[in-house]
Amino acid sequence: MSVLWKGLSKRPLWEAGMRTGLKFVASAILLSTISGVAFADDIVASAQHDLVIYAGPQNGWHGPTSAPKPIAGKKIAFISNDESNDANHAWGVAITEAGRKIGWDVTVIDGKATPVGWNTAFNQAIALKVDGIITSADAKSLKDAIAEAEARNIPIVGIHAAALPGPDKELGLFTNIQEDPRDIGKAQADWIIADSNGHARVVVTSHNEFAIAETKSRAVVERLKACAGCKLLDYVNSPIAEVAQRQPQLVLSWVQRYGTPLYVTAVADYTLDFQVPALRGAMIDHSAVKLIGADGQRSAYERIRSGQYQAVTVSEPTEMQAYQAIDELNRALHNMPPSGFVQAPYLVTPQNVNAEGGDKDAFAPTNDYKKHYLEIWGIEP
Repeated sequence: MSVLWKGLSKRPLWEAGMRTGLKFVASAILLSTISGVAFADDIVASAQHDLVIYAGPQNGWHGPTSAPKPIAGKKIAFISNDESNDANHAWGVAITEAGRKIGWDVTVIDGKATPVGWNTAFNQAIALKVDGIITSADAKSLKDAIAEAEARNIPIVGIHAAALPGPDKELGLFTNIQEDPRDIGKAQADWIIADSNGHARVVVTSHNEFAIAETKSRAVVERLKACAGCKLLDYVNSPIAEVAQRQPQLVLSWVQRYGTPLYVTAVADYTLDFQVPALRGAMIDHSAVKLIGADGQRSAYERIRSGQYQAVTVSEPTEMQAYQAIDELNRALHNMPPSGFVQAPYLVTPQNVNAEGGDKDAFAPTNDYKKHYLEIWGIEP
């Protein structure tokens, strides 16, 4: 069996292709494999074809088509991992907007990027006697606080709060909303493999205090192992709370130690906010170091568009995820199961940087997600 067909037969990428409406890509690859075309066993060609799916249009609606009628007057809290992070702040803004549309009062509490801050924020939310909690803090670090919320029958919906999307009874999450980090890591690695023609020299970075971050970065490593001509130079884990202090020095040390050309991956674009100024200050050529990010924050779009070190990002639809969080919490409050919806990853490149909301520096799928959610909630769009 070819490397390429093995990749497409795995659930995440196959479902991604189905969700983006690019089934014809997989069909064409299958035909090529059957006919014995040489590129079917080529990791570079495999990556190139997979990227067609990851960077393709996101205009089909694959989310829920029905929901219980929301009950107005509910009080909920959004516990933000870190309000200084663009994605977390954007989730809070959109959760507040979506909640207001169904008559819910939303309080945003800043967890300040540390387990101590997250637990303090949870205690504050519980003291406010909220009806439900949405959080982007890592649930594994909140065992006691989540147990206290459960004891008070307060349902909890995560956004990037666990290693994988979906319900997690062990962590106390009704459901966890995110793209599959295994797919995100694979998309990052595929771009590197294709861009380097299978000869990349890579530093993989992570913030392993978050389960989702470690899952994402390990997926990059696993995919790179399939590339015989690629070289993993280093795997670097550092706390996200210390990125401002550590990342400028780290990125320059990698350039000094390993030389260029060099690829550097990050589990969050936020990390790159502190690497880019250091590279610029050291007058490192833009083509010598290519940064590969994730999340799709505004600064990432700006860097990709201008060619300022960052080459691509795997973008998360923050506003759509916020609407989904309200929808999932509504289901929890009605004792219904989660919707099961998982958005496919979307790779932002210089070629599609202005598509799917990119003209506004964000990933906003062109699938009328607000209209669909408002309709199933029984609200006029």
